[in-house]
Amino acid sequence: MKPRPRIAEKRFYSVADFNREFANDDACLEYIKEQRWPNGVTKCEKCSIERKHHRVTGRTAYACDHCGNHIYPLTGSVFAKSATSLKTWFYVIYLMGSTSSSLSAKRIQRETGVTYKTAWRTFCEIRRLLNKEHVQSERPTAKIDQGNTAGLALEGQSAVSLATEARKTGELACMRKAAG
Repeated sequence: MKPRPRIAEKRFYSVADFNREFANDDACLEYIKEQRWPNGVTKCEKCSIERKHHRVTGRTAYACDHCGNHIYPLTGSVFAKSATSLKTWFYVIYLMGSTSSSLSAKRIQRETGVTYKTAWRTFCEIRRLLNKEHVQSERPTAKIDQGNTAGLALEGQSAVSLATEARKTGELACMRKAAG
């Protein structure tokens, strides 16, 4: 009898991996905060000093540990002023990054349980951010999976990608989460 082949240690980023890493909106918010301000340290506008910020319970804000001034990680992103949960946004981004075939708003509606209007809006916002010209010029090693822009990822990167747009400066900052 032949031995069973073992599953490779380095496998693709699965839905189970996604759900384990982003279990709820708090985990998604923490991920965004860590991308913008590693270890929660940023310059407090009130103190004018680099300080640690801690999560404010029940809000999408972090407070300065010295003076209590609030900062908001979602400000300037596509997630700001959205009634759609962060986990839904992240899941749509995951779907767009991991699907090798075309993805429709109807499929997003079926998989997330949101209205068609919400599915269409999130899909269009994410696609708009991913299709910007300077996103492609910033990533010269990018490849497109099977000719589909939804599979845009760096060599060795996982499918989970999220893009936040800094509307004040007009820049686009892409954050990619490595599988593992």
